[in-house]
Amino acid sequence: MNEIEKKSKEKLLIRTCHSCLKINESEKELERCTHCSKSFLPLRYFDKIHHEKEAKWENYFYPTDLIEEEDLIKGLFVLW
Repeated sequence: MNEIEKKSKEKLLIRTCHSCLKINESEKELERCTHCSKSFLPLRYFDKIHHEKEAKWENYFYPTDLIEEEDLIKGLFVLW
């Protein structure tokens, strides 16, 4: 598989910061806004915190291949 095919299969998570309205893009859920450094909670926070009590905080932020459309908050997130 060449580099172009590999890039086209990767999902991109686009998130708007609810504080400064900056648009953030990454291949993993972000812990902080890249512009104002406002902390973010992971998607499905309450599900994760109750089921994965022993996990480190960084492990609650999933890569995009584990995120489904149903996990997203409409208006703040886009999975591209």
